[in-house]
Amino acid sequence: MHTGLLNAEQFRRWREAYEAAGIAADEIPPAELCTAAVNADALIASDAPRAITSANLLAPGREVVISPLLRELELSPPDLGRLRLPLLGWALLIGVSALFRRPTVPAEEVQRTRAAANWLAELAEERGTVLVVTHASVRRLVARELERLGWTRDARGRGMRHWSAWGFGREGTF
Repeated sequence: MHTGLLNAEQFRRWREAYEAAGIAADEIPPAELCTAAVNADALIASDAPRAITSANLLAPGREVVISPLLRELELSPPDLGRLRLPLLGWALLIGVSALFRRPTVPAEEVQRTRAAANWLAELAEERGTVLVVTHASVRRLVARELERLGWTRDARGRGMRHWSAWGFGREGTF
C-alpha cells in the first residue's frame, strides 16, 4: 500500500502498477466463496493479475478461463494540476466527481460490457453456474446488461467490498 501524497500523474502510474500487480500472498478468501468456486460449472476471471490470482485462491488447481472482456474500466482522476492527495483522497475525488458530473461511459466500454454479459449469459445457459472474478466498476455495467437480458440479481449479494459477491439467475431461481 502506498503512503504519502500523489499528484494526478503519480496516481495514474500507481493505478497502472496496481492493475499489473497480483494480490497479497497472505490473502484468504471467504470459505463460502471458495465453496462456490469449487462447485461452479465454470470459473472465469478478468485478465488482470489480481483477478487471476484471486480465482486461483478460490479454487486451487481449477481451470480458470481468462477474458479481457471483464477487465476493470479506466478510472481516470480529474486533472487538478499539481494538487497532491493521499490514495484515499483520489478515490473519493473520483467517486464524488462521478456522482456530480454523471460521466458517460465510453461507447467501447459499453460494447465490451454488453459483450461480456452476453457471453456470460450464454455460458450459463450452456454449462450452468458460472463464477466470475472481476472488478467493481465493470461489475456494475455487466450487472446492468445481465438485467437487461432478463437475469435477476439475488438480493442477498454482498455489496462492493473486497471479496464481495453478487448472484444472478433466471426468474424463479432464487
